[in-house]
Amino acid sequence: MRSPARTLTWTSSPSDVEVADVVALLAAAAAADDVDPISEAATLRLSHPGSAHPGSAQHVLVHAEAGALVGYGAVDERAERRTTEFVVHPGHRRRGIGGALLAELLDRFPGPMWVWAHGEHPGALRLAERAGLDRRRELLQLRRPLADPVPPRRLPDGLRLRPLRPGHDEPAVVAVNNRAFARHPEQGRWDTGDLAVREAQPWFDPEGFLLAVDAQDQLHGFHWTKVHPGGLGEVYVIGVDPGAQGIGLGGALTVAGLEHLRGRGLAQAMLYVESDNTAALRTYGKLGFRRQHSDIGFLRADSVHPEPAPHTQQG
Repeated sequence: MRSPARTLTWTSSPSDVEVADVVALLAAAAAADDVDPISEAATLRLSHPGSAHPGSAQHVLVHAEAGALVGYGAVDERAERRTTEFVVHPGHRRRGIGGALLAELLDRFPGPMWVWAHGEHPGALRLAERAGLDRRRELLQLRRPLADPVPPRRLPDGLRLRPLRPGHDEPAVVAVNNRAFARHPEQGRWDTGDLAVREAQPWFDPEGFLLAVDAQDQLHGFHWTKVHPGGLGEVYVIGVDPGAQGIGLGGALTVAGLEHLRGRGLAQAMLYVESDNTAALRTYGKLGFRRQHSDIGFLRADSVHPEPAPHTQQG
């Protein structure tokens, strides 16, 4: 049977109409699969193309002959770690769109390329296998009920918690974040623009951005929490300055953030962690976190690329 005609369009600046169509496609896929089809970072690059790292993303839209948007893909071209994510509308799957979209993404960008399969979706795994991609990374989403008591942890002596002051604390947060995640492939290269884009989101709450400061108000670590639509809390980012590591600050910040989310009356908290980060998994297991699902990172088989550093707790 003849394959239906499709049109692939590339753009670095999607129009408002195109963004709205992609957002609707993403929502349909999330409802069908019970997992977001692309990462938060990719979604922000779609909705805020010039806010941070302008020109870093390329977008491809797949339209059916009748004009409906049936597929979407995005490539983050920043630095040496090129990454792609893509999705097919649930009503148009098993028609060759996913395979054609992945082939287009790989052909257009030769060299090292990371490809993500969110939620370990069986269709995405089959496409990656057929394309000869190597499974290199597994990012786990863990969850815990917030009704269960959180074991108390005291802050190290000389430190106190306060909320973020928007417009004042961002440079210090970025400096601590980038030192804490200096070897991290995504988290270690933030700037104040990355914070600004997230602070502009409807979920942002400075009261849930907890800073650990000393008597001179110097920042030593932070726990940025997030509340998703529907009331799911998240351990969004925990960053501890290297000079403050090894004194129990990370554990105290984790507990403080969970207590904040619990105080909001939320039922559950989630976080992301690399599957090979045994120390973090042991810590989170003791706090009552259990596996919810996995996101799988594939690497083009014929490329040479260093192994990634452990992933932060970021959604």
